[in-house]
Amino acid sequence: MQQILQFLKEVHTEFGNISWPKKDSLIQLTFVVISISLIISLILGGFDYLFTQSFNLIGQPTVVAQPTITTPQVTLSPTITLTTPIVTQKPIKK
Repeated sequence: MQQILQFLKEVHTEFGNISWPKKDSLIQLTFVVISISLIISLILGGFDYLFTQSFNLIGQPTVVAQPTITTPQVTLSPTITLTTPIVTQKPIKK
């Protein structure tokens, strides 16, 4: 427990030695960091888009035109006409 308290006292002492930036300087540096991050993300996004599109072009199979077969629509209406009746007789057994 004594070592932990000693460590925390030393940390407190070191915090007193830190030279913190002024508010104006902090705002400027934050703006620079955000601007550079946005620029780099746009550049990387652009390269990603270009590589993705180029790989899609390379990877696409060659499209061969396939002939299209169309069949006309046929509607059938059944019509049955009987001119003479069909009569079948069983032979008579004696």
